[in-house]
Amino acid sequence: MPITRADFLSHLEKIIDKKVLASRRYVESIERSIHSESKSTAGDKHDTSRELMQQERNKAAQNLNNQLAMQKTLIQLKLIHYNAAVGFGSLIETQDHVIFIGLAIGKINYLNQEIVCISPLSPLARVLEGMKVGEVCSFNSVEYKVNQLVK
Repeated sequence: MPITRADFLSHLEKIIDKKVLASRRYVESIERSIHSESKSTAGDKHDTSRELMQQERNKAAQNLNNQLAMQKTLIQLKLIHYNAAVGFGSLIETQDHVIFIGLAIGKINYLNQEIVCISPLSPLARVLEGMKVGEVCSFNSVEYKVNQLVK
């Protein structure tokens, strides 16, 4: 079954939605722990424990914000239609890789194929930007030939 950009974006949406849900649950769990800890009156030990939980809550909240930002970016990506040149939202097939430019979430296994998801601000994305099917570039001593821009 060939890859389509729309189906891949739907797959990414499911992955990100699961991450958002997990992040929300984690933040809620920390909130419950902080609330139950506030009922204790153990003095300095209580204050240290509470501070550590606050720090953990801040990290978890930042992670949730990052996941929510990815959801917003995904909405933008869905609004982009096919372009004849590589850019934000492109799904590119090269001789050795399938690369998605839009979200920096690493390697995703989709339809038994590994797709590398990179930020549009990454060095590789900047080298590939503007390329058309058939063009070749070199990055870190690796040649990338754009075989196809997946629609």
